[in-house]
Amino acid sequence: MSDLRFSTNPNDAHLIDWQPWGPAAFAKAQEEDKPVLLSISAVWCYWCHVMDETTYTDPDVQEIIRENFVAVRVDNDHRPDINSRYNVGGWPPTGFLTGHGGLSGGQRTFHPTS
Repeated sequence: MSDLRFSTNPNDAHLIDWQPWGPAAFAKAQEEDKPVLLSISAVWCYWCHVMDETTYTDPDVQEIIRENFVAVRVDNDHRPDINSRYNVGGWPPTGFLTGHGGLSGGQRTFHPTS
């Protein structure tokens, strides 16, 4: 089963070029000299759905991610080990990683500005 699941409500989060967690995503980050934006989600997480429906649906946010990051999406229910390692305190956790997997920063929720 794919780790790339999204809110069932209408949203465009799937338009981001999400990569699954794994060596290929980190190799891509190293090749493109970009940090990794790690989004940890779960089907039971209300705020994860809100993030899909708002922040990750915003075209400006999508462009910023596309131009500046390799986006990696992880489902907590399939990879709780990733959440245990990178969750910085709350849902939905978003981490900023180096191309080698080191945590360089994190945030709970990002809201697009008006």
